[in-house]
Amino acid sequence: MPHKKHILIYIAGKLNDDACGYISNLHNMIYWDDKIRKLGFCTFCPGYDFLGGLLAGDWDYNEYFDNNQVILERCDAMFLVPGWETSEGTKREIVRAEENEIPVFDCAEDLFKYFENEE
Repeated sequence: MPHKKHILIYIAGKLNDDACGYISNLHNMIYWDDKIRKLGFCTFCPGYDFLGGLLAGDWDYNEYFDNNQVILERCDAMFLVPGWETSEGTKREIVRAEENEIPVFDCAEDLFKYFENEE
């Protein structure tokens, strides 16, 4: 598998939900982060903010979301985790990506093909 470590992919998807739903959504986001990373890309996964919240003891959604938007603007592409469609935060991230001409993908194969000649 070619290494595309200089290409940064923002992993976007639904997180907020009830406790069990949040854990399931977090699992899905980290699962897809791992899959995209194994395609050779560098990734940023907002799902890991959960660990920062545990450590800091704070859960200010807007603080984490706003911080992640700065990172999104520096990414080369966005990947949408299946099930994102009901996430208002992800919809806002898609708008931000489009405003910054960052391509958005919902299929790992399409993402890989888009950057196929980048090594």
